[in-house]
Amino acid sequence: MEEKAFENAPVSFGTNLGLILEYYDMYIEDKQSVSSEMRILFDSILDSKDQVNLGTTGSTNNTTLKGILKWLVDIRTYGHLVAKVYPLYPPTISNAPTFNFEDYGFTEKDLESIDVATISTHLTDKFDNALDAVNYLKDVYSAPLSYEYMHMNNQEEREWFEKNIEVYGDISYSNDEKKELFMELAKTEGFEKYLQKNFVGAKRFSIEGVDSLVPMLNHLLKLMANNALQNLQIGMAHRGRLNVLTHVLRKPYTMMLSEFMSTDPAKFIPEDGSLEKTTGWMGDVKYHLGGKKTLNEYGIEQTITLANNPSHLEIVGPVVLGKARAQQEDVKSENTPVQDTNKSLAVIVHGDAAFPAQGVNPEAMNFSNLAGYTVGGAVHIITNNRIGFTTEEWDARSTLYASDIAKGFDIPILHVNADEPEHVLKAMELAFNYRQTWKKDIVIDLIGYRRMGHNEMDEPMTTNPMLYNEIKQHPTIENLYGEKLVSEGVITAEEKAETIESVEKALRASHDLIDKNDTIISDRIDIPEYTKAPQANTVEVNITEARLKNINDALLNYPESFKVFKRLGNVLNRRYLPFEDEDGRIDWGHAEALAFATLLEDGVPIRITGEDAERGTFAHRNAVLHNPETGEQYTPLKNLDTAKASFDLYNSPLSELAVVAYEYGYNVENNEVLTIWEAQYGDFANMAQPIFDTFMAASNAKWGEQTGLTLLLPNAQEGQGPEHSSARIERFLQLCAENNMTIANLSSSSNYFHLLRRQAENLNTDKMRPLVLASPKSLLRNNTASRPLSEFIGGKFHEILFNNNTPEKVKIVLVASGKMAIELEEKLAKEPDDSFLLIKLEQIYPFPKRNITEVLETLPNLEEIRFVQEEPKNQGAYHFVLPKFLEMKADNQSFTFVGRQESSSPAEGYAGVYKIIQQNILEEAFKK
Repeated sequence: MEEKAFENAPVSFGTNLGLILEYYDMYIEDKQSVSSEMRILFDSILDSKDQVNLGTTGSTNNTTLKGILKWLVDIRTYGHLVAKVYPLYPPTISNAPTFNFEDYGFTEKDLESIDVATISTHLTDKFDNALDAVNYLKDVYSAPLSYEYMHMNNQEEREWFEKNIEVYGDISYSNDEKKELFMELAKTEGFEKYLQKNFVGAKRFSIEGVDSLVPMLNHLLKLMANNALQNLQIGMAHRGRLNVLTHVLRKPYTMMLSEFMSTDPAKFIPEDGSLEKTTGWMGDVKYHLGGKKTLNEYGIEQTITLANNPSHLEIVGPVVLGKARAQQEDVKSENTPVQDTNKSLAVIVHGDAAFPAQGVNPEAMNFSNLAGYTVGGAVHIITNNRIGFTTEEWDARSTLYASDIAKGFDIPILHVNADEPEHVLKAMELAFNYRQTWKKDIVIDLIGYRRMGHNEMDEPMTTNPMLYNEIKQHPTIENLYGEKLVSEGVITAEEKAETIESVEKALRASHDLIDKNDTIISDRIDIPEYTKAPQANTVEVNITEARLKNINDALLNYPESFKVFKRLGNVLNRRYLPFEDEDGRIDWGHAEALAFATLLEDGVPIRITGEDAERGTFAHRNAVLHNPETGEQYTPLKNLDTAKASFDLYNSPLSELAVVAYEYGYNVENNEVLTIWEAQYGDFANMAQPIFDTFMAASNAKWGEQTGLTLLLPNAQEGQGPEHSSARIERFLQLCAENNMTIANLSSSSNYFHLLRRQAENLNTDKMRPLVLASPKSLLRNNTASRPLSEFIGGKFHEILFNNNTPEKVKIVLVASGKMAIELEEKLAKEPDDSFLLIKLEQIYPFPKRNITEVLETLPNLEEIRFVQEEPKNQGAYHFVLPKFLEMKADNQSFTFVGRQESSSPAEGYAGVYKIIQQNILEEAFKK
């Protein structure tokens, strides 16, 4: 007890040391004034002759001990403030500690009389006296690699860092390793210099200033290989991307130079198939493109994937996390996926201006320890240029470091000088070992500069003269490190020059292989044929009554010891009725459960996440049951004996941008999984708009990257106000072209069943596309929307629904979707009128023109087509369908709009007003 108390004292109390010292003063005056635990601690310190030798005891010696202990805590906590982590242009740091011994009330002579173990038990084998140990710690914590870990809550993690920094922190590489490092740096810088010289003014977003990122990533691959870790997922913005593609993913110089020359880079792709590079028919700028490389350089086969990324700087981070999670999971295991975090590592390269400024970063860091999103630790690297475009640090953030927001998530931070490449490699070693040990995120703040302007056309002296005055005088890294090796005798000056020259020669030789006349510039864009083919709606003969009944019984059969909340149990037991009574109906949640179960039997894995997705915002799903007495959970869909694939369901954090990005990445990496994200309300998806715009809608056209991500967005006007009424379907429709997604607003639970199955059927095929479903709210339990069992058996998805019993009597066709269609159907059922025909537009895009035309052609006396919607005229689907109906209708037929007038707000704020307007719409729709 006493020994443990003494050994843990300096680490245990950390930033609480000030309070402990107050207790210590009280202890000196009166031992009984402090707790028994404090007495044991202080007695053990003062009484242990083996651990402490301060000569005579007394208040002076006690004060000295306090000063030494405080110095130790401060150097570990604040040493980074005086560390040599800035290659140039160091900031002024107010109130930084000096770490002078006198300021803490002790001298070198005091340290000479103290045992090393008092300073650190880790250093007893390294030093003979405390003075040498303290000087060593001062050097370690103020070096070009510095540390922030004392803010972390877990004492064991802090002790791990202390040991790994203080015992294993020496920077020591062999001469061969140093030569290899120099060659990597020469290639990295030489590549940029060659592009600058031969493609003047071409944008490339140079890596210069943080060149050591490239050897850092290659060093990581070696560390991964030593740990049998095969997959590296990288996400980064545009700065340095071309260099990473070339020197980490080994994209040949000929391919990269071809892109600058607008010739065909595919002619130079490695014949061994080790490099995969997809592109869409529209293409993208070279510094947004990714790639996939299979590597066999370090003893095992490894795959490096650099994710495609738009100009939304940080948004790719959670995409990469989702991709890593997909690689880590075995989804063919029954019931629950089996995750192995040693299958894939996520590395996210951030910009210093964007890291603290873009909200997607804290959203993504929040995933670190969440069961549904953890990847066993990601490595975050801030390529710290000390500037964002023209904005310097003091205008970009309120904190000292770009990395400071990570502290709020208990994430350790390593600051390292980018011009000290050996320290950079050491930083990566420490980061990787931490990730492997603790399965948590870590941040490396790679502090450098930006040699050029924001792009190579910018002149930064016009806006940032003081910074760039220093940069212009600062030697480049190949010269800095090359000269260091020359001075150490590792290489000669001639070998340094030859190495640098060899890089230019290699680039020139590759350049000479390219025929500049072999241009791919053309005004013609060839859209692939597969994008023109619709998804087929085939009758599902394998969906039988017996199969559905067996599934239903299994889903309602709970373990004998599990007790279901009584009221919920009564609700769920109603799901027996459709199989016992032909008048019984299958509601929305029931239809979904049956669809999921049949897909699991078919071997289709399912992952569904979202805001309150386990229960469903409107308590319609209840996929996870809770024992009200024990809190035990039971998920019927995870316990199907007939399942051939996994089912995964998680409540997401209350985030949209990072969560949707994550699910997108997951599905891109493993598009055999039916991946679903559900919003609490449809309009919450607003916060994820960049994912819809720059990834989901356009990824195939830009990058040849396909996804089958499904979005469930609760949508309908129900008097709940502007922010809980609209899924903003018009925004998705505006993004639609080239059959790039499916947009639906259903009115039938059986159609929902069949649509989910159709979506799954097309996964991992050319016809795979995202599905955006404006899912219901009040229709979840609506009797009209709930359908009989017969519509599920041997059925198929219907893009439109209608009843056309007396076509010759029809004069007015009403077209509507979702809840509006149900209200029209129910009114027509109460007040039958054969002069009206209701077409329920279930699939809005791809627009079912042929289906609707076939119906219209059967109506010889049709006079008018009315499009009816709940949304204001300037929102919803109206403006999307308008030109299509104008083209379809006959010259003697009119097309009119029925709905709310144009409005800047999606809905009324008062339920009473909503009811009046909704009733007016219904009356207007049936007006003759």
